[in-house]
Amino acid sequence: MTIPESIQENYHYWHNFLETEVHFSLADSEKHTKDHCARVLLFALLIADKMALPHDRQTVLCAAAVFHDSRRKDDWLDVGHGQRAADYYLEYCRKHLISFDERTYQVMAFHDRDDALGEAALAKEEDGVLLYRIFKDADALDRFRLGPGKLNVRYLRTDAAKSLYEYAKHIWYGGFAKR
Repeated sequence: MTIPESIQENYHYWHNFLETEVHFSLADSEKHTKDHCARVLLFALLIADKMALPHDRQTVLCAAAVFHDSRRKDDWLDVGHGQRAADYYLEYCRKHLISFDERTYQVMAFHDRDDALGEAALAKEEDGVLLYRIFKDADALDRFRLGPGKLNVRYLRTDAAKSLYEYAKHIWYGGFAKR
């Protein structure tokens, strides 16, 4: 399966960033790998493209995708890994003198929490709740890696994500999963 042309440049830029710049605490993870983050990146860009989000909103999603599971301590629930990843992102921005985005930080910090908490945290940010929902959907679209039936489309928050269910299934079972 190929990456749609409309998102190729952004995908390749951020995938390269993920591979060269982001270091994972749980290097021997079986479920929360760089490959998983690359698929979340792909799904986030696909959803953003379907919703015609501007480039700056796409950048929020891309940065969140590449950092979001980088500070896991285990492959299970690990509530708090989102906050640790957000702190790593902030530290990375400061160290490398690159632009920091509060929405990226908050999306990551709350992606492992209940939606009510995440949405409340992002309610005052421009498009914050929308970006949070898109990111949570992008992460959820990769649940096929956890086994058959692990992605229930009714829990997806956006219509754009719901329309990608079969695509996500094909990504996993069609051989793109290890990309």
